[in-house]
Amino acid sequence: MPAKNEWRLTRTEALIAAAGLLLLAVAVVRLAVPDRSRMRPLSLQGFDIPSEPIDQGQTLERERVWEPPDDVYLVGWSPWIGAARSGGELTLFAAGVQLFFFGQGDRAANATVYPAGTGYLLRKGEKLTLRYRLENMGPAGETKGAGAVVYFVPLEGN
Repeated sequence: MPAKNEWRLTRTEALIAAAGLLLLAVAVVRLAVPDRSRMRPLSLQGFDIPSEPIDQGQTLERERVWEPPDDVYLVGWSPWIGAARSGGELTLFAAGVQLFFFGQGDRAANATVYPAGTGYLLRKGEKLTLRYRLENMGPAGETKGAGAVVYFVPLEGN
């Protein structure tokens, strides 16, 4: 015969208690471990300068301009020159400031980014200009084009 103060636990009560303890453990771990930083919404803007004929001794300079839709942080770029051995140069400017340069000696396409947590602030309405300059010291031919992809994140929320 069971004693008067004996306490009995049914299987259902044991399962409910175990589930409650599991939820409590998850809550404690969730509060104790710091949250990972959120990924920032990276956006891209492409610039394309098409190929065109170029005569011997001729110098061509072409520009493409982009204005951001909102205030943004420019965080990097990835340039390319179609005629890699041509001696062409790509320069990225904003408000008269040279941000990036890619030219002679930079044979492979390279992506350049600012250090983590930094960038160039480009306000809405400011112009970002990609300038392609090519001096043809060889025979007449084609420029084979050039371009760049610019990486940016919105100012709001960052």
